[in-house]
Amino acid sequence: MSQVNHVSRIIVMARDEVGVIADISQALADEGINMESINAQVVGEEVTIVLTADRTDRALYILNQAGFKAVSDDALVLRLPDEPGALAGVAGSLKEAGVNIESMHILSRQAGYAMIALKTDNRAEAMAAIGNEVIV
Repeated sequence: MSQVNHVSRIIVMARDEVGVIADISQALADEGINMESINAQVVGEEVTIVLTADRTDRALYILNQAGFKAVSDDALVLRLPDEPGALAGVAGSLKEAGVNIESMHILSRQAGYAMIALKTDNRAEAMAAIGNEVIV
């Protein structure tokens, strides 16, 4: 009998500054959390770090407590115009589709756009309601 394990990744958005990976690594090490993989990509003034850890939920909690914008990869990351009503439009579409927003984080705001992470009770329905053009 085979067993399938879901590996949850953690996505961290931060300003591209010297020591970001050191700070993330230390915050997790201080809690005895082992990073199993890590990948970082700089785009403009922001760095996106994708990592896995042996205790995903605890790692998410620790990173957010340390001031990082960290979400699990089951969240939808949206790129919306940074203007009044953009989020209301998305929230309204989800409401009409009967999809509940369980959590939301503004990851960054720059160059006229906002990156927003949403966790919903039904990822597939949320994607259908929102449309692929705003999902990163």
